[in-house]
Amino acid sequence: MKKPVNRSIFPILFALFVAATNGWGKPQDVQQIVSKSKALYAQTQGAKLTFQQTGGAGPINGTMVYGRGNKFRIDFSKQALVSNGATTWTWNPSANQVVISKTASGGGRLTPNDILRSFPGDYATELTGSEKVNKREVWVVRCTPRAGNTIGDVTEAILYIDKKNYRFQQVAVTSPSLGKATIRIITANYNLRPAESTFTFQPPQGAKVIDLR
Repeated sequence: MKKPVNRSIFPILFALFVAATNGWGKPQDVQQIVSKSKALYAQTQGAKLTFQQTGGAGPINGTMVYGRGNKFRIDFSKQALVSNGATTWTWNPSANQVVISKTASGGGRLTPNDILRSFPGDYATELTGSEKVNKREVWVVRCTPRAGNTIGDVTEAILYIDKKNYRFQQVAVTSPSLGKATIRIITANYNLRPAESTFTFQPPQGAKVIDLR
């Protein structure tokens, strides 16, 4: 049987923090940058993003809709993952198969909530410089585990934080289960309140259903 779960890190994609433009262009301490992003993300009700991933299971393109309570829908060209915060449906049209599981981290899987609510958590952060991503100036923040506490099994994350609006333009992660993978945000709309129906999935008639809960 084929592995039912796409080992993409995309849910990491949604490690996108919202922040204000106050202080743009001025040198800032890494903790100030991260704190502004994380604090203002908490105000986000929902978002829709398109992305491109290289490394890991890539290169792949996809779309994600996110809502409060660890709810998300991630669409790839050949697979979809839908979660209502407690249950995840993984739909593989080519195999006509739906795998139902509990929404949780581990085993090479990270949910959007892992990053949005937890990162950088206990990770040590270092401002390593500036770059351009998507033609925008970004701070480059390196995060490494401290005291053995990790998010999933991520051993390093590089966060590319927009200097103007404090959103992530790109995220690169390294982990034993995922290898090295980079997510670049193509488009983003953070002013959404997705309908609850976005985060539920009804297996198509005749589809093979594998319930792992």
